[in-house]
Amino acid sequence: MKRILLILSMLLIFLSGHSQAKIILNGGIINITNGAVLVVDNPDNTAIIQTGSGYIKSEGASNRIIWAIGTGNGNNYLVPFGNASNYLPLNFKAAFGSDASGKFIFSTYPTATWKNSDYLPPGVSNVNSSGIDNSANVIDRFWQINPQGYTTKPSLTNLIFTYSDNEYAVPNTIAEAALIAQRWNSVAQMWDDYFPVSSISTVNNTITVSSINGSQLFDWWTMVSSSSALPVTLVYFKASVQNQKVVTAWQTVSEQNSSYFEVWRSKNAQQFDSVGRLAAAGNSTSVLNYTFTDNAPYSNTSYYRLKTVDQDGKFKWSPIVSVNIEVSSDVLIYPNPATDYLIISSSVNVINKKPIAKLYDAKGKLLKYFVIKSTNQQLNITTLSAGEYHIAISYDNQTQTLSFIKK
Repeated sequence: MKRILLILSMLLIFLSGHSQAKIILNGGIINITNGAVLVVDNPDNTAIIQTGSGYIKSEGASNRIIWAIGTGNGNNYLVPFGNASNYLPLNFKAAFGSDASGKFIFSTYPTATWKNSDYLPPGVSNVNSSGIDNSANVIDRFWQINPQGYTTKPSLTNLIFTYSDNEYAVPNTIAEAALIAQRWNSVAQMWDDYFPVSSISTVNNTITVSSINGSQLFDWWTMVSSSSALPVTLVYFKASVQNQKVVTAWQTVSEQNSSYFEVWRSKNAQQFDSVGRLAAAGNSTSVLNYTFTDNAPYSNTSYYRLKTVDQDGKFKWSPIVSVNIEVSSDVLIYPNPATDYLIISSSVNVINKKPIAKLYDAKGKLLKYFVIKSTNQQLNITTLSAGEYHIAISYDNQTQTLSFIKK
């Protein structure tokens, strides 16, 4: 391992009372180049101190600082990155790591042009959003914050990135106030599985992440326009039959600028119709659970999927799930298709249980509510528009849903 340092101006290194080296920058510059490594074996947060000006230039994946932070003492750590044009410090608090021998690898990685996809750091395969190159919405720099040697990685709080104005300038299409921090998941090979809550100061050119659990720390971070980030990280979407109704449920672990969810259903898994909508959280890094009940589902096998829509109208579909509702022979409807009248045929046993019928349109809107009183009850449908309808018949703590077509 190379440990080559080019030191300019004034740099003072001294031994503390605990015989651990400290680096004090007072107008000095440490330039780490050609794959060199600056190793800081002192785990204390005061192992690197900036008392005036000065900075550490570390630009490139292999020009690194390795700081043996260990478990983290919970106080503020400063990595005084910078270059000839800008001071770009990285600040954070670290605590609750499991291993005193654990280390963090730090570096910054500027891209040569706005097109980040041509200058990706090692291990990062893309800067895509919905499968499309998102370089124009990504700032022209990456940050390496890479914990190594931990059984349980330390949690970070008050993680502050500093950026320069020229790193989001045209031909990027970034609105500075919309910038958020994102990190690359090197296991799942994606950016969009986790959205920590970020706040930006356009005056100080900083983005602050209030907290991040150690389990969410991997290698690389960058900044991206929040309007281009994917809206929701969906854990699952499922559907089940309960009392002849279909209950859909889904869970998210993060939401960024999410607007609403729509539940869609189909008889053939090809043509889908929306049956309901729920508002989304907007922004969240917590686990959230949602449910929606289809009160007039199709009989037999049907299919459901979830549409997630963000505040800019972008959307994403969930996988398709299927359910099956067995049809009872106790109640029948005919003719089907029907023109003017529909006959609801029921057994005497059903009539004695005072069944309640609810008429719904194809989108699940309740149109009519009535009691079935005869074994061959006639329903006038002359005022209905042509299309598909459903009758949900409830008795004896169960519901049977029948469908028909109005010509």
